[in-house]
Amino acid sequence: MPVLDTLIVGADVIDGTGDPARRCDVGIRGDRIAYLGVDDAVEAAHTVDAHAMIVTPGLIDPHSHSDWSVLGNRSALSTIYQGVTTEVVGNCGVTYAPLGLDDVEAAQNALQALGFEGVVDWRSFGELLDRVHSGGTAQNLVWFVGHTAIRQAARSNAVRHGRSERKERISLLEEAMDAGAIGLSTGLEYGAGRFADMAEIAELARVAGRRDGMYSSHIRNRDAGLEQAVDEFFDIVHQGRVRAQLSHLNVRHDSGAHSGAWERAAQRVVDERSRDTDVLADMTPYPQGIGLAAGLLPGWLAERPAAEAARLLQDPEVRDQVRRDGDRYWRFVHRGQWDRVRLGVSATHPEWEGLSFPEIAERHGRDEWDCLFDVLAAAGSDLGSVQLLGLLFTEDHLAEAIAHDHFLLGVDAFSACRRGPLSTRTRHPLFYYGHTHYLAHHVSAGTLTFEAAIHKMTGMVADHFGIRDRGYVRDGHVADVVVFDPGVLSRTDTWAMPPGDYADAARHVWVNGVPVIADARHTGRLAGRLLR
Repeated sequence: MPVLDTLIVGADVIDGTGDPARRCDVGIRGDRIAYLGVDDAVEAAHTVDAHAMIVTPGLIDPHSHSDWSVLGNRSALSTIYQGVTTEVVGNCGVTYAPLGLDDVEAAQNALQALGFEGVVDWRSFGELLDRVHSGGTAQNLVWFVGHTAIRQAARSNAVRHGRSERKERISLLEEAMDAGAIGLSTGLEYGAGRFADMAEIAELARVAGRRDGMYSSHIRNRDAGLEQAVDEFFDIVHQGRVRAQLSHLNVRHDSGAHSGAWERAAQRVVDERSRDTDVLADMTPYPQGIGLAAGLLPGWLAERPAAEAARLLQDPEVRDQVRRDGDRYWRFVHRGQWDRVRLGVSATHPEWEGLSFPEIAERHGRDEWDCLFDVLAAAGSDLGSVQLLGLLFTEDHLAEAIAHDHFLLGVDAFSACRRGPLSTRTRHPLFYYGHTHYLAHHVSAGTLTFEAAIHKMTGMVADHFGIRDRGYVRDGHVADVVVFDPGVLSRTDTWAMPPGDYADAARHVWVNGVPVIADARHTGRLAGRLLR
């Protein structure tokens, strides 16, 4: 056998199938796994002693928003340190391409708030992919194109150039898929997506389906209308004949969901799969999650251009009407539970980021609603980029979904770093420990075994999204490989922010055969690829 580049010796291998761990050495040559065995005669240019450690495939996040932060964080610091080698991005309808001229300034400001120091000079989805991947990324990226972006760009182009909005939407989706998007994502609870009817989305799903694409959806409702929203999702999937991902299928605590609604929704996924619908759902690791502040606004205000809506929010009478009409999205807010909400991202109020709204109200001398209105009014045309962090779910609900056979394990966040704008906007362990939390907290709590967790974070994801030759520790597969130290995992407090650095249970991480984390330190290598 030719000499290997790297030989990992002494570890137990959890290969991504869900099978029990087995003692096995792992060899890497070039960008592939080239050896699995226990032959002492095997030679390698570099040997990694991994005794008492665990080798797994690189983790694959099935629901990430790292496309928002990648241009300001190409090293993917918070996620690569956790052993994440691939992220499925472009979710919930929100991508920063395609862009019409009317949306360039808002995109520029939103990305700048997340660490991007360049100029938004792209317009097409393909141009965005070129910008991201020509500069290198630490992790591999699989891209959806966002329906909200398509809808806004189509409207802008139609007005400026006298084109058909409907034909423009189809053209923009086709261009994006030609460029490398694996399909279409929607966000139907906020932004432009909430004003699209099913016929519009189904037409685009058919376009994706004809190209063997996927449909991923943040569905229209996850409280009192959950079951109707799930029905709409599957109607679109069937009309489009698409493979599908039901994003973060969960129910927010005390928001009006009917008893048993989530259980019926989860069973619907099971039933659909039994009828050969290629669909899975996903769940998040913490009770907390990210939300868009504009989602709290009633339709009569949210449907207006962002700058106009922000200007109207300066009017006390408009504010009073919003208080009366805005019972939607995070409906617990309308029950006075503001202690469950923190300000996540606000370019105009960075001093409030990370604070709960009762804390903000006390400092600002106004009530919580007025504080929210002040943030949104100040945002102007960037109103849609204001993010919240909410205490959304109960631990029991999390555990039930995480353990479900048809749920993948995502984080629904974005890669962060401990410096620059991202450091002040990611003050929750979700960003730095979200993936580790599954392996440290949920495994130790008995929600699922380590092997099952790895399967739901690697091989099961790769199979569903059609990510070829990844997700498993197999001879000939691409060498996205992680060495975890179970001792570090067992003593890591994933409920707290890392003490000044990043997660360190993933001692070694290879991406496409290149060492990106070595001895728990980033090598600076940008070995990631665009996976089409």
